[in-house]
Amino acid sequence: MSASILSRGCLLTLFLVLLIHPMEGQDCGCLPYDQRPVVTLTDNGGAGTGTMTLGCDNIYLLDGFVYVNAGDVLTIEPGTVIQAKEGQGESASCLIVARDAQIQADGTADCPIIFTYEGDPLTGATPYNVRGLWGGVIINGNGILNTYFNANNSSFGDDWAEGISDPSGAGRDLYGGLDNSESSGTLRHVSIRHAGSEMPNPPVNFNNQVNGDETNGLSLNGVGSATTIEYIEIVSTLDDGLQIMGGSANLKYVAVAFSSEENLEYDQGWVGDMQYFLSILDQPDQVGEHGFDLEGDDFEFQDVTLSFLPYTNPQIANFTSIGHDAATAVRWHNGGGGRLYNGIFQHWDFGIDFEDNDPCDAYELFLFGQLEIHNNRFWNVGDSLALDTMILYEGPVWNGNMQIQNHFVANNNVAANSGIDDTFEALAGYITSGLDLTPAAGDSVPAAHQPVGTFFDPVDYVGAFDPNGDNWLAGSYLEQLGMFYSGDIPGCTYSWACNYDATANLDDGSCDIITCAGCTYESASNYNAAALFDDGSCAFAGGANPCPTDVDGDGTTGVNDLLEILSLFGATCTN
Repeated sequence: MSASILSRGCLLTLFLVLLIHPMEGQDCGCLPYDQRPVVTLTDNGGAGTGTMTLGCDNIYLLDGFVYVNAGDVLTIEPGTVIQAKEGQGESASCLIVARDAQIQADGTADCPIIFTYEGDPLTGATPYNVRGLWGGVIINGNGILNTYFNANNSSFGDDWAEGISDPSGAGRDLYGGLDNSESSGTLRHVSIRHAGSEMPNPPVNFNNQVNGDETNGLSLNGVGSATTIEYIEIVSTLDDGLQIMGGSANLKYVAVAFSSEENLEYDQGWVGDMQYFLSILDQPDQVGEHGFDLEGDDFEFQDVTLSFLPYTNPQIANFTSIGHDAATAVRWHNGGGGRLYNGIFQHWDFGIDFEDNDPCDAYELFLFGQLEIHNNRFWNVGDSLALDTMILYEGPVWNGNMQIQNHFVANNNVAANSGIDDTFEALAGYITSGLDLTPAAGDSVPAAHQPVGTFFDPVDYVGAFDPNGDNWLAGSYLEQLGMFYSGDIPGCTYSWACNYDATANLDDGSCDIITCAGCTYESASNYNAAALFDDGSCAFAGGANPCPTDVDGDGTTGVNDLLEILSLFGATCTN
C-alpha cells in the first residue's frame, strides 16, 4: 500500500513539475501552444503541399501521406509544431519530401521545430516509451545507390521508400539517382517524437517489401551531401529511429533514443559522414535489438549491382552508445562497411558482431579496407572484458576472428571506463533517474585515429560530448524527459532552509534553519523583516498575541490553523 501511494505521489510531483515548466518554443515570438489554431495538411489529391511556409502561429496537422512534390519547397519556421493523425500502415500520416523537392526546416536551439502526434500536450507528459503513433519524416533524394533495380528503365538504380506508397501513381515514393552532391534542403534543430509505422500489406510493386515495410523516425533515402542535417533528435520510434539508405548525406549533432529495433540503420551504399551522435536504448523495458544495424547491400534479395559498388562506407566519429543487458551494440552484415572513430560503447550484452555469409559481406569489406574501427572505448559489456565479448567474427574463415581481433587491438580499441553513468531508471514510463554522459577528461585521440576529411571538427576526446564543454542537447526533449543530469552537486536541497541551493541535487546535511528565523509578525515589538520563517519568539505590547487563532504562526488565520484546532477538538483544557 505504502509503495503504491509513494509511486502515485512521485508521478503527481512529476506532472506538477511539467505543468510548472512548459515545453520549449513558447517564447519564440509565437502564440502559446494552447492558443494556436490547428491547420490540416493533406496531399490534395496528389498536388502535395505546393511551395509554402509553415509558421509558428498555427499547429499543423498531417492527415495521411503528405508529399512535397518535385520542384516545390516547404519552409518551416523556428518554433513551428507539426502534428500527425495517429495510424499505422496505409493509414499512417507522414511528411514525405519527394526527389527534386526541398524542405527548409531551420529551427534554433531555443525554438526547435517539432514533429509529433496529434494532441501531444507538448509538456513532456507523454511517457518516454510510447511509440508508433504516426509515420515519420521521409526525404527522398537523387543520391547514388548500389541497388540493381530501376523503376523507370533508367540507367541508374533506384528504389521505393519503405513503409509508404504514392496513391497518385506518379512515383513520388521513389528515391535514388546519379547525384551524390544534391541538396534536399535543411534540417536543423528538429525534434521528431513517437513516430514509426508498419505496413502489413505493401503494394505489389513495393520493391522494398523484402527489406522491411516500416517507416522510421527519420528516413534519409538517397540524400546528397549538400543537404544540411544537424541538431536532430529522434525519440521513441517504432522500428528504427534513423535510417539512411544510399546517398552521401552528412550529419552532425544527432541523438536517437528508445527505438523498438535499432537507433541507427544504414544500407544501399551510404558514403556520408556523421559526427557527434548519441544513441540510447530503452533500458528499463529492455526494448531494442541493436544500437547500430550496419548493412551494405541487398544481395540476399538479388538487388545489388554486379560490382557491389558503391560500397557502403560512411565515417562515424565521436559517438556515445548506451544499450541494455539483452542487446548487441553493433551488427555489421550484408555487405556493410564503414569506419567508427573515437566512440564509447557502454551497457551492452555484446559488443560488435561481424557477419560473413554473403560473397561480399562485412568481412570482405574489412579485407578490402572499407571497414575499420579506431580508438573506441568499451565498458560494462557482457560479464567480462574478454575480446570475444567485445568483438566477434561469425563466418567460415578459420582465422577470421583472429584477424578482426588483431585489427581491434592494433587500432587502440580498449576496454576502459570513460567515467560516464550508463544506467537510467524509470517508473511507469517516466524517467526517475537519468544519465551523466560527460566523460572524464584526459582520454585523448592520437592523430592516426582521427577521421578523414574537412567535414569533421578536429577534437581531442572520445564520445559525443566534450568533457570541458556544454551539453549540446541542453533544452532538448530528451532533457525535458529527465534523461540528463550533470553528476552529484552537493548542497542544501530543502527549499525552506536559510541556505537552500537550487542547483544542488544531493543533500549534504548543511541546511541551516536558525540564522534566517525570527519574528515575522509586523505588530510585534521584535519583528524581523529579514526572517524567512517564524521561530515563535515574537513579543507583543501587553504580552498578548493580537492573532491568537494563528496557530501555525504564518501571520494569517487559514485552513491549516482550522485543521490544527479541529485535531484538538474534545481535548480537556488545563491551566
